[in-house]
Amino acid sequence: MVIFALIGAGSVGRVHAASVAGHPKAQLGPVFDIQPHKAAALVGQFGGHVVSSLDDALGDDAHALIIASSTASHGQVAQACVAAGKPFLCEKPLAFDVTTALKIVEAAEAAGLTTAMALNRRLDYQYAGIKAAVDRGEIGRLESMLFTSRSAGLPTVEFVSTSGGLLGEKGSHFYDLACWISGEYPLEVHAMGSTLINPGFAVVGEVDTAMITLRMPSGLLCQFDFSWRAAYGHDERLEVHGALGMLRTEQDIVAPYTHFSDVGFAREGRLAGWFDRFAPTYEIELDLLIQALETGEPTQLPTLADCLAAQRIADAARQSIVEGRRISLEA
Repeated sequence: MVIFALIGAGSVGRVHAASVAGHPKAQLGPVFDIQPHKAAALVGQFGGHVVSSLDDALGDDAHALIIASSTASHGQVAQACVAAGKPFLCEKPLAFDVTTALKIVEAAEAAGLTTAMALNRRLDYQYAGIKAAVDRGEIGRLESMLFTSRSAGLPTVEFVSTSGGLLGEKGSHFYDLACWISGEYPLEVHAMGSTLINPGFAVVGEVDTAMITLRMPSGLLCQFDFSWRAAYGHDERLEVHGALGMLRTEQDIVAPYTHFSDVGFAREGRLAGWFDRFAPTYEIELDLLIQALETGEPTQLPTLADCLAAQRIADAARQSIVEGRRISLEA
């Protein structure tokens, strides 16, 4: 039985707690949150026990930690895990800045720790299927990738100001997918952004609508269409075009029926929500992590270095918007 400590009892923390509680080889141990009542509520539902500090969680009987606390705290918690020799799974980003993240990557590698990043869209059956098809050469040389991600729920100004915002919080998943599917890392980034939904975002230097383009060494172009608003449900799509054809994901609509008549057909309802689509990936993620902890073999999950690469792209996108120019990512 693998005992997990959970750092952070917010919405994402509760998703991880549910996965641990439902896994036959996992058990929730110490739970820490800076708001103790949240930790207590989570423990009451999923098990484990509340501790009063990160040090208590690290010193307890847990075999590994899941870091699901606020974005700004990730670096501190990850550094403490490395210092204590504790394996961990971390929500993105690894740290609030690239310099700190790089130090954690290097230290974790030197210590030989089992670590992973929760870039769980790689585990979605559609994205994983496209990756496998690309690797088999089914559409030949890749020429373009088009990502769309528009969220059904608008986050608060406070959240976007501390989370990495549209370009980092949302974007990192998709930069990672682009690099993973193509097997390349971009040479340059060009981004444009606007504040069209909530004027408060502009006050904290954030955009809520953006278009980002990456150019890969092969010449492959990757386009990202991001927005914090979709009135019709969570809108997330990928189209990969190659010399021999095209691959694309499909979206499900939550609706009781489709109405056919002499004037056509219509479906009521909205696109499925974010969690409805990606809930299974958290279970797969936990299973792969437990396999690595039990066997000592390298994890098949995204690495700390993978997340650092996505964070660098996010930083370059932000710089491109601020400076109004292309940003080179060449070493």
